[in-house]
Amino acid sequence: MSKRLLIILAVIVVGFAGMVFASKNNASEPKSNGSSNYYGKLDSKVELTEFVDFQCEACYAFYPTVKEIKEKYKDRVKFRVRNFPITSGHQFAKMAAAHAQAAAMQGKFWEMHDKIFEGQKIWERSQRPNEYFENYAKEIGLDMTQFKKDLEDPMTNAVITADLKEVNRLGGTGTPTFVLNGKKIDNPGNQVEAFEKLLDNALRDAGVEN
Repeated sequence: MSKRLLIILAVIVVGFAGMVFASKNNASEPKSNGSSNYYGKLDSKVELTEFVDFQCEACYAFYPTVKEIKEKYKDRVKFRVRNFPITSGHQFAKMAAAHAQAAAMQGKFWEMHDKIFEGQKIWERSQRPNEYFENYAKEIGLDMTQFKKDLEDPMTNAVITADLKEVNRLGGTGTPTFVLNGKKIDNPGNQVEAFEKLLDNALRDAGVEN
């Protein structure tokens, strides 16, 4: 057998082994449809989704506005928050998202969501923001042993990955990205009145009385 043929066979064998290894790895990765962090009227015909980056200054600025709108329309609109950590500019964004998702596993996503945003200007300057996140978890009454397990659970990362794939599919390029009834919309501006107009129009088009 020629040396050239032996080299070719070796390359084929190595390539095949690599394909098998990759296939096994992919098979072991959990599948997720993304986060399911809802608020408000869950059977509403109008759903407003916000894709957030917890370290994003714009998301921080929108936080009080969106919170006010959620409270005002919670009896008529279904709200959802999904993950869009832009790690190229925010080194702790994915860490924050993972801690929020771990809290969601114990039914306290919104409590952690609020804590993380309200403390953003403190923890983002730290070299150990996870210590702040763990303190938030204690403050909202999480089972810390379970919380730490959920942080390490591959499903937590799979949820974030699924959210990222979805916002990319929708054409989201920055945060916050808003989606109304499954369609990305232009940023309505950081005013309560702008969101009110947006949701009032959507409710009217859906045949829901305001």
